[in-house]
Amino acid sequence: MGIGTEGFEVGGRDAHGEHRCPLAEAAVVEFEAGLPVRGFPSYRGQRNFPGLSWSATKGGHVGFESWLERDHAMLLDFTPEVTGLLSQPL
Repeated sequence: MGIGTEGFEVGGRDAHGEHRCPLAEAAVVEFEAGLPVRGFPSYRGQRNFPGLSWSATKGGHVGFESWLERDHAMLLDFTPEVTGLLSQPL
């Protein structure tokens, strides 16, 4: 078990529902294959800019809640070492 991880859990969601595991075991979980744990609300007058951006890494759209988050997702999409990408995975 990793130092300082005892007692912590990580949760994610997929087509079968929500799942939890100890933090020490989370390194082998493919979170990018899951679903976002929450949506991206959009309403008139809000101060952030949510939306969807196409990701070649994912082969589909990735949600974002701000232009800064969108820019980071786009940067990750152009990074060869990144093999998966998911919005709001935890």
